Amino acid sequence: MTDAQNRRPYVDPTLVDHHAPRAAPEPAPEPAAWQQSSNRPRPAGERPARTRVVREAQRGYFARHWHGEMSLVRSYWVNNFLVATPLACLLTGLMTWISVKGDSLQVSAISLLVTMPLLLALNLWCIVGAWRAAANYLRESGSALWGWLARITLALSTLQLLASVVFGFLPSVGEYWSMARGVDPLGQAKFSFSADGRSLRLDGVIGMGDGERLRQLLNSEAARDLKRVELASPGGRVREAERMAAALKARGQASRAVGTCASACTLVFLAGQPRHMTATGELGFHRASTGTYNPVFEELANQQLAKTYTELGLPQPMIDKTLRTPSRSMWFVPRDELVSYALIAPAPPTLAVPLPAANATLADFDDALHMHPVWEALDKRTPGTVDDIAKRMLAAHQAGASEEEVQATVLSPLARQMPDLLGGTDAVLRHRYVQLVSDQLKALRAPAAGVSAGACRELLDGRLGVRPQLPQALQAREAQWLQDVANGTLPHRQPKPVNALEIEVLERTVGPTAMGMLSRLWVDAPEAAKPGVAASCDPVIAMLDRLQGQPPARRDLAERLLFQPSR
Repeated sequence: MTDAQNRRPYVDPTLVDHHAPRAAPEPAPEPAAWQQSSNRPRPAGERPARTRVVREAQRGYFARHWHGEMSLVRSYWVNNFLVATPLACLLTGLMTWISVKGDSLQVSAISLLVTMPLLLALNLWCIVGAWRAAANYLRESGSALWGWLARITLALSTLQLLASVVFGFLPSVGEYWSMARGVDPLGQAKFSFSADGRSLRLDGVIGMGDGERLRQLLNSEAARDLKRVELASPGGRVREAERMAAALKARGQASRAVGTCASACTLVFLAGQPRHMTATGELGFHRASTGTYNPVFEELANQQLAKTYTELGLPQPMIDKTLRTPSRSMWFVPRDELVSYALIAPAPPTLAVPLPAANATLADFDDALHMHPVWEALDKRTPGTVDDIAKRMLAAHQAGASEEEVQATVLSPLARQMPDLLGGTDAVLRHRYVQLVSDQLKALRAPAAGVSAGACRELLDGRLGVRPQLPQALQAREAQWLQDVANGTLPHRQPKPVNALEIEVLERTVGPTAMGMLSRLWVDAPEAAKPGVAASCDPVIAMLDRLQGQPPARRDLAERLLFQPSR
């Protein structure tokens, strides 16, 4: 290396006086401006960049994401969008599935209670790390559009997660804990066989395990003579109801709504064949509810409900109206609409009972009478009515009587109840019956096809055998009146006995023959006509027509006296 290349001057060491005092060293030249920044004192708390890089390199993947040290692309799209969003949907979906389907409720509840804290922690890690990465991205002059879009979507994800926890999980923690212990917080249905083993009744909420319980009962020895499953339930677990429906269809069992059968209970009812509904029965439909505030899962649950209803034969118009009915309300379908869609058998229009097969037993006649709304209502008002009539019908059937003669056996027990029915009703229903009797007499007054001569007078004299000659419409009106009276409530106060003054007023205004004019209508013990009594019904019909023009109070009194024997 030459002296020109060496910046320090060359000094010959042999010419230097080592005993002479040394000169002061020349000061170092001023460093260039670009070199001065490296010599400035570093502010307190700031660590060297190299140390920071080393420490960041030593952190794991989870820690780097948590501190926002990853790129926004990886933190948001990979760690948050591909992890946090599916997990939030998984939580909501699991809660929805438990509330709607109910498969393996105990295992599902245990899994939810165990995994929920872990999933929440993972969601928190995803959202916080992505938020910090977005902040660093904006601090480093990244695109404001992408940075704030990321923050907005993260805020929405946080709200969705909080909604799932606050409105979905926390209010149901107690229920999940009960289900994890094998206890359904909704409760369970109560099953009971009738004394003769022909009916299995389901009462109460349909809960966890009820589908399997019903299947085992239907396959048990106790159900050997079972004819129907009677339902009175407000609903419950949809999945359990689907299992019950499958059990009924597999056995080909009949179903009968004996009370309110609503929500999930309707699935069980529709699975029966044939289907019946008693006078007190009713069917209620509404949308399915998942218990969450996620409209996506609500829609999925109701699509599944619509599919199940379609498989069970529910008409599409009824499905559409069901899905339009909010889950917090109920649509009770009118009986006429159920009949029009052939979902239930129509009620017999008259007092005639659909007779069972030739080898019918007493229980078969008893079933047929209980399925008739009029006889069912009369039996509830006067217990033992159905048993008495069933024995009479069976005896006539075994004696080889014709169908008309078997049907006629129901009239004698009814005749014994008519005085109490007429005396224990209100003025409105009594007035309806007087109008009905007037129409019956007019229909039998003129001889016609199928009507014997003198049938009108025979009806007034209490000959029950003439009643089948009445027109079908009038028989149906009488059956409806009997049902209304039997299902009605008894008056709180019985009317006072008629005094002599009231009788005198009636005799002068209406006529002396009004009292007791219809007292023999249901005597079932006809006697010879009294002397002086016309064989024609015209005077009676005219009297009933005159009553319509009387003041309401006087007319009500007269109509009450029509059925009381004259003194």
